[in-house]
Amino acid sequence: PALAFVGLADVAANGTYAVAAQSGPVTVAAVVSSLYPVVTAFAAFAVLRERLRGIQAAGAGLALAGTVLLAAG
Repeated sequence: PALAFVGLADVAANGTYAVAAQSGPVTVAAVVSSLYPVVTAFAAFAVLRERLRGIQAAGAGLALAGTVLLAAG
């Protein structure tokens, strides 16, 4: 079941990226899609109860802050 979920989530992610790239600016879709490692780390934390090391949490925070700064212009 876990592998099926991962496969379906991957297909959904690719599909939503394709829709976002067609309906809006590709730059916004590219920046948001670059956050996939952050989403993967948080999914492992939430679903698998894995612990995030301090450096991982800091990296995720910096990636999210950078995305907000890019979106703000």
